[in-house]
Amino acid sequence: MTPALLITAQSIGLVTTEAFRALADRAIGFGAKVPLNEKEVSASWLADALGVPRTAIESVTVVDAHSGTANRARLAVKSDTHLPDSLFLKLPPRNYLQHVLMNVFRLGTKEVLAYGAFGDDPPVRTPRCYLAVEDTLRRRNVLLLEDLSATAEFRTVVDAVTVAEAEAVVDALAGLHARFWNTDRFDGDLWELAQRSPAEIRLGDLIRRKFIGTITGHTAGIIPDDQKRDCRIFFERSADIDAFWASQPRTLIHGDTHLGNLFFEEGRPGFLDWQVAMAWPGIRDIAYFVTASLEADEARRIERELVRRYVTRLGDHGVDTDGDHMWTLYRAAITEPWLAFVCTAEAGERMQSFEISRVGVERAVAAVEAHDSFTVLRSLIDAPSSIPAG
Repeated sequence: MTPALLITAQSIGLVTTEAFRALADRAIGFGAKVPLNEKEVSASWLADALGVPRTAIESVTVVDAHSGTANRARLAVKSDTHLPDSLFLKLPPRNYLQHVLMNVFRLGTKEVLAYGAFGDDPPVRTPRCYLAVEDTLRRRNVLLLEDLSATAEFRTVVDAVTVAEAEAVVDALAGLHARFWNTDRFDGDLWELAQRSPAEIRLGDLIRRKFIGTITGHTAGIIPDDQKRDCRIFFERSADIDAFWASQPRTLIHGDTHLGNLFFEEGRPGFLDWQVAMAWPGIRDIAYFVTASLEADEARRIERELVRRYVTRLGDHGVDTDGDHMWTLYRAAITEPWLAFVCTAEAGERMQSFEISRVGVERAVAAVEAHDSFTVLRSLIDAPSSIPAG
């Protein structure tokens, strides 16, 4: 068997393993450390999980719940502890296939690790985390978070930010990235955020080929033919792309900085849903945010200044970077939100509503066209030592 076929077989084995794990997990509930759904969250379980006497938690009531890439619920809690009266709960998704997907790509594991990495002093505003636990055998995860529904403003991808809000997000991301810039924790307690197995990489290539090898979904008509052709680089040369980005300084990034994963409190940004947190060059978060969260004309008007601001803020935190180099990386990194939005649109409404996915694709297409981002990316992986000035 050739190496490529072996890795493909390993990818199929990975999916099969996690499919059986999720199936068995749902069928055999006895002995689980983490609830499978919000109905299993009792006062006694919560007390045990928090390490407090069972008498300290009087009651836990589910106020509302819904499930997508994770199962989310709002809880009313009566207790004699430090817990507030209302909490936000995240558990494995109810849908079986989404449960398998979460296991395959370790989405719950990454979010638990991210909250654990922040500790009691997060470098960015996140919901306060009261509990972050994983059952490693079942690969179930539970997060018990601050309920922001009464204090925060939430938006979706179809919305946009003001210039002041964009600057505030860039400042916040610079603080996050500076905290973990080239940290040796990626070889220690955060190693799972820095590693992908060959099977995971190959599986990603197969998924990309399925979604963007031939683009036929509801946004196909707004994607230029040259972008449909150039995007094949994502599965034809994924190893080269990964090798280039791995050669750059890495930090802890959020990985999915669109407006649906942000909230605002009196203009101050906060970040939700850390399921794709990873060790990667920080400029990816900036490119993703600007591309997804600003109207195209406004993004083109202010994006260079936002990248300069990012470089300056990193410097304020003691991280020295080259502004021209960072700008070139930004232009190449715009291909990442393009990939995410086009794949989401190709997956159909089971992943995202057509209204939302279309806006994301429109903004990403405009950004790639303005910066010739696929050409920049190709030049970087062909000759990383001679980066174009841009």
